[in-house]
Amino acid sequence: MKKNGPTGTAHTVDYKEVFEKAYQLMNEPIISGNCGELCGYHCCRPSDGSEEKLGMYLLPLEYEYMQSEVVKDFEIHTSRLYEMPAKIKKLYYIHCHQDEGCLRDYRPIQCRTYPFEPHLENGEFSLVIEKDQLHACPLLEGFSSWRQEFIDGVYDGWLELLKVPIIKYHVNYYSEERTKTGNVLKKYSREVL
Repeated sequence: MKKNGPTGTAHTVDYKEVFEKAYQLMNEPIISGNCGELCGYHCCRPSDGSEEKLGMYLLPLEYEYMQSEVVKDFEIHTSRLYEMPAKIKKLYYIHCHQDEGCLRDYRPIQCRTYPFEPHLENGEFSLVIEKDQLHACPLLEGFSSWRQEFIDGVYDGWLELLKVPIIKYHVNYYSEERTKTGNVLKKYSREVL
């Protein structure tokens, strides 16, 4: 992908390389041990007991660059049927199957960075934890047990991912929504990390 550099000269941004570096940076566990054991793998369940399958959204381009070889159970959600940012026409919604075992090395960005969300406000980047959570994760009560390597890796990984224009647009869109609704429980910037 071509992109103009600061001097106006074109240089290439290799999105595959960006994703691979982000995955590597975001590969640190949040706590010592397996966080899934705290909640009985709540996030990895295929359903919540109803007919609806549980899942998660991949970032724009994440399926194409990192998950297409691994993810076999997914839906494509389009902007015609689902509310999403205007410039994004489709997102992959993938389903986990804990009984088949977690493909830990290939877990998507959302699994690698939870409970942090990337946040852009007034040109400044930070990590936030939202007030409104879909479930009560035990990790939210144990901030003191979080590993600094996890926090640093998530922060640096998001800085890497923000090099991809559609991801930056995606992050900015949800940051504006979060700011409008006041959905920020905690905020971490590099100075606080």
